[in-house]
Amino acid sequence: MGGGFYPQSMASERTTRTTRVLSSALRVAQVARVKSAQALLPLLGGALPLTPSAGPLGVEVGNQRRPRARAAVSLKHHALLRVIEQLDLRFPPGSPAVYVHEGARQALERRLAIVGRSPVVVAIHDNRHSMIHAVRKDGLLRARLHHMFLDAPIDVIEALGRFLFYRDREASHVVGRYIDHNMGRIRSLEPHRRSSKPNQGAVHDLDALFAEVNRKYFGGMIDASICWAAEGRAGARATLKLGSYSAQERLVRIHPRLDRPWVPRYFVAFVVFHEMLHHVIPAVRVAGRRVLHPPHFRAREREYRHFERAQAWEHAHIDRLLRG
Repeated sequence: MGGGFYPQSMASERTTRTTRVLSSALRVAQVARVKSAQALLPLLGGALPLTPSAGPLGVEVGNQRRPRARAAVSLKHHALLRVIEQLDLRFPPGSPAVYVHEGARQALERRLAIVGRSPVVVAIHDNRHSMIHAVRKDGLLRARLHHMFLDAPIDVIEALGRFLFYRDREASHVVGRYIDHNMGRIRSLEPHRRSSKPNQGAVHDLDALFAEVNRKYFGGMIDASICWAAEGRAGARATLKLGSYSAQERLVRIHPRLDRPWVPRYFVAFVVFHEMLHHVIPAVRVAGRRVLHPPHFRAREREYRHFERAQAWEHAHIDRLLRG
């Protein structure tokens, strides 16, 4: 309808802004010379919500509550991917997985320095395993922290500071709970390799074992999958992981070396039971350390009908399993 004025929606505004910035970026000569996706991100400033809010960590300023900044932005953001695709850029495999907002990093650094009353240098990473690593040298604390801490609540940051500077035990519990509650922000491991071996193995049927254990010990409530793990290298080994559980994939994996005529069914069922327990009893933090098998896990494990028998069989045959 001609002549009418219709305010743009937020979505169309963002699309227009993204298009404008992309068009501008394509005209900038230095874009073609960037060495990594990380270096390209600043050129998209208007297209990505990277500007931090006034006031630290999204706290109230006056009577207005400011939104939290997006302190870490995935380098798979749609605007960045469009630029990379149009320019046919090729980045090395070592490129970082997130763009870290420098203002948010400095704000975290200042807050920690206040808590510790000592200088600190903060580097942000996207590791999968170690969320916190700190070294003190010549009076300076250097901390490498997961990007989840960039927009952590103030009480968590203060606890993080007490843990880093003073190894405060209570603070470590606060930080540990925060990490546990933000597991979804940790970059997922590559999906576990699965064997092409069907679950109905040469000797043992994993689907039947899973259903039996689920019904007998968990009331049929375990909502997960099971498969044989990839065999890996052949030959003798120093160690052997008989089973594993991936919480991200809700997947139990059983080592294919257990699919042998001389491996009793009750033992394979015990390994399946052990891994299914990880589904219902997650790891806990004790004195800042992640414990996969806390006391209540071990107590529940002993409920398996053939527990002692399975333990004795493993002890007697582990060398044969290792030899393959």
